[in-house]
Order: sequence, then C-alpha cells, then structure tokens
Amino acid sequence: MRSQAATCLFESSRRAEATVFRTRPSLKEQNVDLSFYESLYTSIVLANNNYIIQGESTMFDKRGLTTICLLLFVLALGACGTPSPQASTPTPTPTPTPTMTPTPVPEPAAGDVRAFPLPDGSQVAMVYVPTGTFWMGSTEEDIDAILAKSSLWEREWYTPEQPQHEVYLGAFWIDRTEVTNAMYAACVAAGACDPPSNSSSYTRDDYFGNPTYDDYPVIYVSWDDAQAFCAWSGRRLPKEAEWEKAARGTDGRTYPSGEELSCDAANVGMCEDDTTAVGSHPDGASPYGALDMAGNVCEWVNDWYDKAYYGNSPAANPSGPDSGDDRVVRGGSVGYVGLQARAAGRSANSPSQGGNVLGFRCASSP
Repeated sequence: MRSQAATCLFESSRRAEATVFRTRPSLKEQNVDLSFYESLYTSIVLANNNYIIQGESTMFDKRGLTTICLLLFVLALGACGTPSPQASTPTPTPTPTPTMTPTPVPEPAAGDVRAFPLPDGSQVAMVYVPTGTFWMGSTEEDIDAILAKSSLWEREWYTPEQPQHEVYLGAFWIDRTEVTNAMYAACVAAGACDPPSNSSSYTRDDYFGNPTYDDYPVIYVSWDDAQAFCAWSGRRLPKEAEWEKAARGTDGRTYPSGEELSCDAANVGMCEDDTTAVGSHPDGASPYGALDMAGNVCEWVNDWYDKAYYGNSPAANPSGPDSGDDRVVRGGSVGYVGLQARAAGRSANSPSQGGNVLGFRCASSP
C-alpha cells in the first residue's frame, strides 16, 4: 500500500494532467504560452514516478511537497485562462487633409467695368447692371408731356410703351458702347459673320473696312447678323427689358443722362451729320455708365415685337413674345429728334433688313 504522501502526489499529477489537456484548447485561443506549463507538468510527473519507483522507503521532505504544491497552484492559475499580455499595435492617427478655403469673390457694383476678351484677341468694355427691379414703359402723364410739346405727335404712337410696369431682372453685363466696324470685321474675317449689306454710311462712300472709321458703329447689319456676332464673341443680344434698365436705371428718368437731352450728351437730332466714334459723348452716360444709348445709331435687341406685349408680360425676366414678324429696335440715332430717343421708346424692324442708322451691342449673364 502506498503511503499517504505517495497517494497525494500521484493524485496531484493526475489532476494536473487532466487540467492541462482540458484547458489546452482554450489557452491556445487566448494566445497563452503553453511551453512553461507543459514543462511544469513534466516535472511533476517525473517527480511522482520517481517517488513511486523508489517506494515508500524514500519520502519527500516537507520542502519538496511544498514545492510541488506551489507548482500545482501555478498550473491551476494558468488553467483559469488569464491571457499573457500581448504587445498592442498602436492605431495610426490619420493625418488631416488640409482644406482650401475659397477666397470669396465680391459681387461687382453697379456700373463696374470689365474688359471682355473677343476671339481675335481684342477686348470690349462691358458695364455691370445688378439684380433688382425698375419701372419699364411710360405712364399716361409721360405721354401727355410728350404730346404737349408738339401737335405733330399722336397718342397711339406711344401706347406700345404702356402700361408702365415694375420688372425684376437678374444681373447682367452689357457693352458700354455699340459694336464697332473693327470688331465686326474680325467676325467677318473669322467666317462667323456676313459682311454688312452696304459698306457706306449716310455721308461716306467708304465706311466699313476703312481704318479711319474702325471705332465707329457698324451699320447695315440685320438682326441675324447681330445675333451671329454676339454668339461668335460668346455672348448674346440684350433682352428688351435689359436694354431699357441699362439705359434709364431705377429712377424712371426719361433719357439716359436725365430729363433733358443735348448735343453734348448724344449724337441725336442731326447734332452731327453722320455717325461718330463710339463713346464720343460721355456726358450722356446712363446710370450704369453705358454710352450712346440715346444717339449715334439705334440698336437691335433680342425680342420679337408685339405692341400689346406690356399688357401681359411676366413680372420677372421677360424675354418677349415667342414669335412675331419684326424684332424690337431700341434707342435714338443721329437721324432721330430728341423725343424719339427716350429710354422708354420702342420701335420695330424686319429682322432681315439693316439700315444706315441701325447697329447693336451685346450682353451677357454673370
């Protein structure tokens, strides 16, 4: 019969063996290093076997038993599944991507001027007309004042300007002056425009193509010719409402320069005997700085003409009737008397015909 010490040692080794093999899978799942515990187990088993082989005559002293019990305690502690500390990999901190803060572009002010590049490398000056409302057309009192100045005028001539109505327009740019002979010649040279139907002017046989008159307004161009030039230059003809607002501003003035019109302000009413270089009358500037809107040559605009259009036109950004026979013509010319050069005045012409006092300017949206 084994002694009590041998029996205790034998049972301890069996329990240690069972504990190691039972907990081995879970310990591996927890990344526990098993080599230490396996060595410990082997030491206990060898000690137990040696004790059994040597018999009861060989007894472990108290220090040996204490050591074995301590080893068993350590093995049991490992079986509890306490994981070995693992080295942690630090999570990289993402580097913030720098963001560009756009520099705000200030909105142009009323009357600001910009140089717009044309396809041939030259430039044209354009003035800025901001978003807002204005009064378009003429009141009964306006027409009464016209008729009081001459018995030759008839009321029905002015009814297409009625009723006066408030119109809202988005911002736009418009040429400061009319398109010149030189500008239009560049479009002809590029093959994008047809030449004017006549190269003369009222008093000059050699007008278009003559370098002397490069800075004078182009004439004898149809509505289609005007539209083709504006498209070639990356712009468009102004709407009728845009043209009127650019000419009279928001205070309801009669002429671009105010309530009176003189030869200092416009080439109108035969102040000159023919066209003049564009911009020759700076005193006639509109509230936005547009020049020659009361004289020199009258101008094509984009809209079809309908004498009753004001009675049902939209209150915001009107663009004219959908169709018609004639296109609207605006502004005064060297051949007009002053009353015909009013900013609210309307006339019309066949889009296929030009004339010796008919030109145009272009506009664009911001």
